[in-house]
Amino acid sequence: MIRRMALQCFCFGCSKKHSSSSKRPYQTTVLEELFHHFSLADLRKATNNFHENNLIGRGGFGKVYEGCLQLDHVATAVVAVKVKSIHIYYKPKEFKNEIELLCQLRHPNLISLIGFCVHKDKEIIVYEYMSNGSLADRLFESDAREPLSWKKRLEICIGVARGLHYLHSGLKRTIIHRNIKPANILLDDNMEPKISDLGISVQGALFTEKPKPIQVRAKETFTGFSGNCFIVLVI
Repeated sequence: MIRRMALQCFCFGCSKKHSSSSKRPYQTTVLEELFHHFSLADLRKATNNFHENNLIGRGGFGKVYEGCLQLDHVATAVVAVKVKSIHIYYKPKEFKNEIELLCQLRHPNLISLIGFCVHKDKEIIVYEYMSNGSLADRLFESDAREPLSWKKRLEICIGVARGLHYLHSGLKRTIIHRNIKPANILLDDNMEPKISDLGISVQGALFTEKPKPIQVRAKETFTGFSGNCFIVLVI
């Protein structure tokens, strides 16, 4: 996968370069990585015009297609292209939020961003391709693939825990995913899990700031446990 390491200011859909193809009022953002801003024509060609034969998944955002893209006019890569459906309510800030977060993140258990496209009412994100689909596919869909062993399930759980630990403590700000479920845990060629779909994730305060105290309160236990009490965290 090609990654361009740079400090770059650019605008999602409102720069002069892309103003003719988008009317989204996104603000200019300073990002640590420069990723591809694909044209709609590029992605149509990569997915055979978003043909149903290329469809590999669907969810709350819309549909996901398998595609083949040439990056930097050198490498050709298989990618996953997630297209927002115009029939699904999806806030533009969630699209922008996911891109900005993925530009900051580097971990073997988090999905990697390759690029994006903003064209009028179309919002598209391009990710690395995950050949073994989602954990939900392997757990709940009946197909010819071999069922996951308990050992492999444990390994997947450990990988997801490592990804979450990185989000919670590996950056200057804690990131809370808020949408962890089997459908958002993807599996690569080696069945290694990668967390995806950060659109509704939120960032906490800087670790250098004074942490907010956690309020607690005591509650009486249910009948049969009189004389004891619980300590309940209120977050």
